Amino acid sequence: MLRKTITVKENERAFVFKEQQLTQVLIPGKHAFWDVQNTLSFRTFDINGLYFSEPNAERLYRNNPILQEHISYWKLNSNEVGLLYIDDLLRGIVAPSEHLYLWQDAGEIRLERIAIDSQIELNERILFLINRAGANTASRLIRSDRTVAIKPIADVSVAAEHVGLLYVDGRFVRRLAPGQHAFWQFNHSITLKSFDTRAQLLEISGQEILSKDRVSLRINLTAGIKIEDAELLAQSVEKVDEYIYKTLQLALREAVGTKSLDDILLDKLYINETVRELVTASLAGIGVSLQSVGVKDIILPGEIKAILNQVVEAQKAAEANVIKRREETAATRSLHNTAKVMENNPTLLRLKELEALEKVADKIENLTVYGGLEGLMNNTVKIV
Repeated sequence: MLRKTITVKENERAFVFKEQQLTQVLIPGKHAFWDVQNTLSFRTFDINGLYFSEPNAERLYRNNPILQEHISYWKLNSNEVGLLYIDDLLRGIVAPSEHLYLWQDAGEIRLERIAIDSQIELNERILFLINRAGANTASRLIRSDRTVAIKPIADVSVAAEHVGLLYVDGRFVRRLAPGQHAFWQFNHSITLKSFDTRAQLLEISGQEILSKDRVSLRINLTAGIKIEDAELLAQSVEKVDEYIYKTLQLALREAVGTKSLDDILLDKLYINETVRELVTASLAGIGVSLQSVGVKDIILPGEIKAILNQVVEAQKAAEANVIKRREETAATRSLHNTAKVMENNPTLLRLKELEALEKVADKIENLTVYGGLEGLMNNTVKIV
């Protein structure tokens, strides 16, 4: 006679197999069996591991009602995820389509099902619990070997003064307000496009452009833009900044290339107005408004700059000469008018002579007068 004994610990369960068939599940304690024909075998499991993950778990569970008394079973649909709670604490996230076998005595087990097709966005409560448990990682995903390990939740953030566009499987779903958002990404591809809705300045710098008369100019342009319709912009253009930059660059080249250097320098606002006319409608068609546009610098080649300086210098000299001649003419005309007045007014003429005599006398230290005061007055100024 052959007697076999087995001791099962508190955290263990043991399977009894007779001729490779499961006949009994042993609970903690010491157990003894008579095995005359040596057909019994035992296998011990640690229920602290929670999961009953034998390769043939599904067949054992289905064919052995005694096993169902010790193991809980859940089957998730392809459009469901599960939140597994043990003793009211979130243990992890169960992937869609999974078969879940758990030891009942491991704790108070609860599985919360979530339909990810109709409820793709997570609410704040669930997201808080998942983040607190550190369950949003591929390594913590509860899955079988046939399921690919992925990060369960896509965390997306929309900055202040921005608008977010949510795309699911390449299809636009809705706008997202600034803040944190989270979405289940099982069976889905989650994409976020974010746009700054504030007015922005775009620099078009160092543009080497030939004018109509083939003078090479280096021009720096600044444009103010603002996104008005983010959805239209996302549908119309893939690389937004590059598209707007190229549009302004081509408009600037067209504006400069159709005018001579003299015309450009004479009309300082021509480039600004022409660029605005060329790009306003084009940008509006993709949901962007042109707030302002202006030329910062027009840099000429060295030899052209020297020639222009000479021209400006000559112009200024000519203008100064004209002003000088104008002033001389005005002075002559004034003298002529004064002479006419004095010719018709002898008294005024004598007063002028006395005034001149006074100025001369101020500069003479000694004055000798012959003939007395009367002779001086009679010979210098005749008063009738």
